[in-house]
This record gives sequence, structure tokens and C-alpha cells, in this order.
Amino acid sequence: MIPVPATRLLNLAFLVALLVALLVALLSGCGDPSDTGTGMTAKQRTVTTSLKPATDSRLAVGIRDALAAQPASDSGFYLLSDGLSAFVARAVLVEEATVSLDLKYYIYEDDSVGHLLTSLLLKAADRGVRVRLLVDDLGTRVVNPWILALDRHPNMQIRVFNPVEGRSGPKRVLEQAVNLGRINHRMHNKLLVADGLAMITGGRNIADGYFSKSTVEFLDVDLLAIGEVLPQAGKIFDNYWNNQVSVPVSELLIANDETHTLDELRKRTRKLLAEEKGSEFSRALEQSRLAAELSDGDLPFKWGKARLLADPPEKALGEDNIPREEYPGFQLEEIIQGASERLNISAAYFIPGVIGTDLFTGLEKRGVNVGILTNSLSSNDVAIVHGAYARYRKRLLQAGVGLWELRTVAGQERRKKWFRGESRATLHAKTFVVDHNLGFVGSINLDGRSLLLNTEIGLLMENAEINQQLQDLFEDWVAADSAWAVKLSNANQLEWHAQDDEGNPLIVHKDPETTWWQRTLSWLLSWLPVESQI
Repeated sequence: MIPVPATRLLNLAFLVALLVALLVALLSGCGDPSDTGTGMTAKQRTVTTSLKPATDSRLAVGIRDALAAQPASDSGFYLLSDGLSAFVARAVLVEEATVSLDLKYYIYEDDSVGHLLTSLLLKAADRGVRVRLLVDDLGTRVVNPWILALDRHPNMQIRVFNPVEGRSGPKRVLEQAVNLGRINHRMHNKLLVADGLAMITGGRNIADGYFSKSTVEFLDVDLLAIGEVLPQAGKIFDNYWNNQVSVPVSELLIANDETHTLDELRKRTRKLLAEEKGSEFSRALEQSRLAAELSDGDLPFKWGKARLLADPPEKALGEDNIPREEYPGFQLEEIIQGASERLNISAAYFIPGVIGTDLFTGLEKRGVNVGILTNSLSSNDVAIVHGAYARYRKRLLQAGVGLWELRTVAGQERRKKWFRGESRATLHAKTFVVDHNLGFVGSINLDGRSLLLNTEIGLLMENAEINQQLQDLFEDWVAADSAWAVKLSNANQLEWHAQDDEGNPLIVHKDPETTWWQRTLSWLLSWLPVESQI
């Protein structure tokens, strides 16, 4: 449905644009951060809010049964660590919805997962479910004329977060440069809310790689949640949806012609669903018992208090008057500072900076066992990110922080469940294990872009079982067949330790599985003064 250019906003080309933009800004002045490029203000747009939860559907009855035996202040959590299970969970919620579906995603791809989910959303709208879809403009390039056909459905609304007026070509590049102060802030959120009763959040975007069908497989995790946290999710979605930077897709310059009708789209949907009938995703959905377990109240939720942490959408306007206490990154820092026993973090992009390095080394000095998993240079899709992170490795290791970097062959045999052949692995998860009772799953990387520029979301849970499940997942990902353990040699030089296919120890003395040029480029880029932007 919706094509996307890359999984990461800021790559080397964008860095060049940053430098160009500085010159443009000096010559032309900065763009108005409240101008979305459409000439429309928030007051001129239709304001819609979350509908009341369903009460008599299969999903409503099952969730009501599950909640009946729990304190009213608790939420239920179900971890989705497997890609196919994460896809099935989304598909089941869309299929079971009878009142409303609210979705917001950084990336929504034009591939098998994107096609299947869009088809299911269209079917839901046809049966009377109100569908609101919010996507980021740089993560998701909305240029397909079929989008307008979807938006014309009486039960479907599509909005684009912080859009660039030029949809393609030189005009788009120029506007990005002139309005960099606004364009540089992206909506990195991932959230699906069904009927006001169940939600999914975490690290996964809507694209094949996040659900396993790809030559590059993202190791990721999501959470299905019910209970007290749902009103928080509805309020957060409404705040984003009705913000001035969320622009109806009909206001954007997308090619439109009368051949792209809803009837034609329904024909395409039926054909697509037939073609996908034998796919891994369709088989997984057919064989899943998730729908039955949800409707029967039998899904093994873990229960406890929860907070859905989310940046205010105004962060995308670069406003300086937002209290930093409202940023999830600040809230997580306070939680981390309170750790007393263990802190294990998985972060696709990890640039601790001086402040973060002081935090983690300080925890080690207090006796907290700190472990961090991030991407290696070979599994990272942005060389400059690795270069910036690499500056802090030695100091972290010298303080006793455990450091692992994902291998591109991470757990290859263990990951071959549904798919033939091999795939490169890259870490995309953002999880925190704090002591033995707190767990966090969300979209927040530990870098300047997540903390200062992009809008993020994540679920903080008080539950020992979820905490242990996330700890087990962390230990699985840092196993010797999955990650390189980064250590210091007797000569205070970096070493990478792992195992080969036969279980024999491997020790490498330079970034593993990389070329001389990759290492050199990463090192050169590390000298650019743009750490807060990546």
C-alpha cells in the first residue's frame, strides 16, 4: 500500500542535507514550525476522539471475563517476541473489532504485511468499524493514489504526521532543507488500539522484515495489553490525531484519478487475499488459536500496574516550553537510576553520550549488574550511529558494564521456524529489564534522536513474570551463537567473543564481519559533530 525509502530517517545522505540546510537557513530564515505545508490550521480540521469500547462482541466478552478476576487498577500483558505471533495478534484484533481501530506507525510498507493489514482494515471499515490510520511522512512515503480511495471510505480516515508539502523530487528535498527545524522531528510511535479494549505497542513497524519474511530479519518485541492502560492509549492517540501536525491525506498533493475507486480497491483486495492464501503469514493466521483464546478469556496474561509513556506530539514542533519531565526518555532515566540489582537493555541504536555513560558506569559502581545489547557494525544499518556509539565502548567496559553486539547470523538455526533459507539479523527491539519487577517495551532507542527529536512511545509494566520473560529474551539474544561479547584484552584493547557452529570459541580483534572500508567509514563519520541528531 504505502512505500517506504528506509528503516532509519537519518543516514549519510540526510547528514549532507543537514549541512546544506544550515546554509539555506542562513540565507532564507527558518521555516515556521507550526506550518504543516498545507495552509490549514488545526481548528479547520474535523476533531474526532476515541469511541466508547465495544461491550457485546466476542472480543469484549473474552476480555471482560479475563478482567473479572483482577483488581480494577491492573492491566494484562502478553509478550509477542515472535514475528509471526506479532503479525497474527494485529490481524486478529483487526478482524475481531466491531467499533473502532486506531493505528499509528512510523513505517507502513507496500509489501505482503502492508497489503494484508490494509485489506483487513478495509474489510473492517466495510462492516462498519471506524478506522483511523496515522503514519509518519518520512518513514512512510504516502504517494500511492489508492490511499485517497481508502480515505474516501465513509469509515476510514488517514492522516500524515508532520508532512512535507512536496511529495517527491527536488521540491521535496528543498522543502526538507528550508523547514529542517520541523522536518527533523519524526513520529517514531507504534500503536494499534482495537475497540478501546486491547492494544499492541512495541518496536515493530508494518513491514515484512519485522514479522520475519525478509532477507533481513529484525529481532524485535511487542506487547498485547488490556485493562486499565487502555484509556491512556486512547487519550494519547487522540492527542496525536487532532494535533495541528497531523494532516488529512486529502490535503496533500497526491495523484488522483477516477479509476482508483473503492470498488476497484475491493476487487484488488479480494485478489490479493487469494494470492496470499498460502503464504507464511496467512498460514500462521489460520493456525493460530489467539482469536479463540482472546474470546474465551483464556490468553495467559500477566497482571500488574502499567504506564504508557509517550512524548507529547508538540515535540515535533521543536517547542522549547515542554517540560522535560513529559519526555519518556527522562522518565526512563529516573526509573533506571532507581535500579538496585540489575539493568539489562536491548537497543537497536545506542549512543549513550557522556551523560548516559556516567549513568551506566555509576550504576555499576553501586553494585547494579548492567548489560547492554546493541547492533554490531555488520548488523547496523547506519554506519554513523555505530561510529558515535563506538567512542564509549572502552569506558563502559572498564567500569564493568556488560556489552554485546548482535551477530548478523544471530541464532540462525533457532530462528528457522517458518521460513526456508537464511536471513541477516539486525536488532530492532527496545527493551529494559529493571531489577526483578519492572519491564519496558517500546519504540525508544538510547540515542539523541529518540530522546530529543522524535516522538516515542512505550509500556512500563510492574510484573515479575513479564520481567523474567524479557530477561530470558535478553539472555537468548546475547547467547554466543547470537551476539558478540565485547571485552577488553590484557592490553586494554577491544576483543569480540562468540562461538562457531560447532560450539568452538571465536575471538576477533576488530569489528567482526566487516570490511576495511566499513570500519574506516564508521570511524570517519564518528568525527562529525552531529551526535544529538542521530
